[in-house]
Amino acid sequence: MIRRGAATWPMLALAAAALSGCGGVIPQVAPAAKPAPPAAAAPAPAPMLVLPTFSTQEAAALRAPAPEAPAQRGFAQFVRYARNIAIAAKGGGAPLSAMLTDPVALDGRRRTCAPGAQPVALIDLDPAGGLFAPPANPAQLPGLALGLAVLREAGVAIAWRSDLPVEETGPLRTALERAGLDPRGQDIVSLRRDADDRKQARLDSLAATACIVAIAADERSDFDERFRYLRTPEAAAGLEPLFGDGWFMVEPVFLKEGQQTQ
Repeated sequence: MIRRGAATWPMLALAAAALSGCGGVIPQVAPAAKPAPPAAAAPAPAPMLVLPTFSTQEAAALRAPAPEAPAQRGFAQFVRYARNIAIAAKGGGAPLSAMLTDPVALDGRRRTCAPGAQPVALIDLDPAGGLFAPPANPAQLPGLALGLAVLREAGVAIAWRSDLPVEETGPLRTALERAGLDPRGQDIVSLRRDADDRKQARLDSLAATACIVAIAADERSDFDERFRYLRTPEAAAGLEPLFGDGWFMVEPVFLKEGQQTQ
């Protein structure tokens, strides 16, 4: 007699084998692929920088420094010239004066100062056709002040001249001090002593005791009064070389604040 438990073992083994074979052929389901991210939009092209084009002359003009105003250039030349004369005179030479040799001839010949004479740079304050009026509250003029300081350092005395009466000496010195042009009140001041006193006479008087090496003014007759009496400009052709070489045309120092019309 066959026992029931023993008969069931072969059947169970056969079923297990069948199931294991089926497991080897069951297809594996692959996970769904993720959708690709959308492509980024291409950036817009940067705007092109268009540079201006210049001709050779225009490019040179752009590179060139800003020109000096004529008045500033004239004053700078005045300072440079007077300083150079003073430095050369310290070596024992006889400095060349800005004063003419002959009181009649207009040939441009100039005096030679004695060695050791005090060099003086003279500045005329009166505007052309007018009379200087000392301003009560003048603006600081640092550029001019620096140039004058350079001259004093070189041993050049500064002289200020105007046809103002001598009674205006105080207001004039105050204006020069407040503008920074004569901070110590040490400069020479030449004003009209009476109705008959002429600028030329005072210039000659100063030149008799010192060496006037340079003159700065805005009118030709400020350099020599004979310019007023010329019949034709050509008569003074011999004096033209002095401009820029002892005589310097500049604007009045206090033109905007201190002018009176005669």
